[in-house]
Amino acid sequence: MIKRQKYHLEPDRGLLNDPNGLVFYKDMYHVFFQWNRFEKNHSYKEWGHFTSKDLLHWNWEGSALLPDQFYEQNGVYSGSALIKDGQLRLFYTGNNKSGGVRKSSQCLAVTEDGKTFQKKGIVVSTPTEFTEHFRDPKVWQDGDDYYMVIGAQMKNGRGSVALCSSKDAENWKFELVLAKSKEYEMVECPDYFQVDGQGILLYCPQHRDNESDSSLCSFSAYKEFDFNDIVSGKIEDSNMQNLDEGRKKMDQGFDFYAPQTFTSPDGRKILFAWMSRMEEEEEKLFGAGESSIHCMTLPRELSYRNGELCQLPVRELEKSLCIHKISEQERQSGEIILKNRVYCAKLSNLQNETSFEIEFQNREVILEYKKVEKIISVKRKNWVTKDYDERNCKIDSLETIECWSDISSMEIFVNQGSKVFSMRMFTEEENGKVKISGLMKETVVEMYDLMGEGEEKNE
Repeated sequence: MIKRQKYHLEPDRGLLNDPNGLVFYKDMYHVFFQWNRFEKNHSYKEWGHFTSKDLLHWNWEGSALLPDQFYEQNGVYSGSALIKDGQLRLFYTGNNKSGGVRKSSQCLAVTEDGKTFQKKGIVVSTPTEFTEHFRDPKVWQDGDDYYMVIGAQMKNGRGSVALCSSKDAENWKFELVLAKSKEYEMVECPDYFQVDGQGILLYCPQHRDNESDSSLCSFSAYKEFDFNDIVSGKIEDSNMQNLDEGRKKMDQGFDFYAPQTFTSPDGRKILFAWMSRMEEEEEKLFGAGESSIHCMTLPRELSYRNGELCQLPVRELEKSLCIHKISEQERQSGEIILKNRVYCAKLSNLQNETSFEIEFQNREVILEYKKVEKIISVKRKNWVTKDYDERNCKIDSLETIECWSDISSMEIFVNQGSKVFSMRMFTEEENGKVKISGLMKETVVEMYDLMGEGEEKNE
C-alpha cells in the first residue's frame, strides 16, 4: 500500500529528518529541513525547503543549502533562522569528517529573497570545553542582544547545552554552559522560547556509545527554564540547569523528534517536529517500494497551561475540515466508515467516562482509557514483528480527545493537547474506520473528512 501523505510535509524523494530554519519572512512561511535527496538513509545532508502563505497549501522549493564548502563537505546539519536588517539569516552546523576526524562548525548563510543563499562561512568554532559533537544552533533576539543555544557534549563525555551571544548576529562568543546532563552523553536540537509568560527549554537527550562514537537512543524533552535569571547570574548551579531533573516528555507516542519553534505574524508560537523514531528494520520495511521516507508533524500551536506545555494543530487546519455525518446505524454500532484514511475525530464531554476503547483503521492503532488507573494508552501494530507496541501516560482526568489521521500517520491530542501521541502507521487498507466501544451517551463524537472529501464545509 502507498504510504505517501496527503497533508503532511514530505519531499518527493529521499529521506527527510529535522525541521530547520522555521520562519515567517516576506509574507511567506518557510520550513527548511534535513534532506538526503539521493537515498533513503542518512549518508548525505543538505537543506530542503517548503513555503506557504497560510500553513495549509505548501510549495516545494527544492534544495536550499548544499554541502559545497570544505567546512561542511560531510553535511549541512541542523540549524535555525533569524531576520535582521531585512535579511533572512540561516545558522547551521557544517560537518567535516576529513581523515575520519569529526569537525563541527556553526555557519551562516543569508538571503534577501528567500530563494538565493549566500554562504558567509564559520561564525562559531567549537570551544575547548566541548568535543566536536557540537551542533544544531537555535538563534533568537532579546532586546539588543542575540543568543544562540547549541547542542553539545562536554569533554567528560556528558551532554550539555552551550550558550553563545552576539551584539550584531555576526560576531559570536561562547558565554557559558547553560545546562547539562549527567545521565546522557549528548544533547541535540535545543530551543529556548517563552510562551504565556513561561520560559521553556526544548532539548533531545541522547545516549551514545562514546567509544564507538555511535548513537544508541534519544527522545524529545522540555523543562521550565528561567533563561534571563541564569544568564544574569541570579540563579547559579540550580536544578533548573540540570537537564536530568524536572524534564517532561514532549510526546507520549512513537514518532516525534527534533522539534523546533518559531513565531507567527500574530504572535503564536508554532512548532514542527520530525515524525520518526523508527528502528533500522522498521525504517527499511516502511520505505520499501517508496520514493521517499519520513515527514513532518502537523504544525502545532503551543500554549502553557496548568504547568504543562500544550500542543494543538494550528487553527488554520480547521479550514480543511468537512463534516462527516454519522448515520444512526453508525452511532448504534459504534463503527464509523470513512471514505479514506484522511480524517479527524473529535471526542468531548468525556469527564464521566470510566473506560472505553477506540480502534483506528483495522486495529492498526488502539486507544484505551481507564479512569480508575488514570491511564490512557495507545497501542500500534509493529509492521516488523506484527505484535503491538504500547505507549501510555498518566492523566488525572479526561475531557477531550482529538485524532488527526493521514494516509500513514496519526496524531492524538488529549485534553486540549496537554498530552500528545504521534506515530507513523504501516498502511494495510485504503479505507478509514473508527470503532468506538464503551462510551456513555453524553459523550460528543464528531467526525470530519479532510481535503474536501466531506459533505459540508466546517465554517
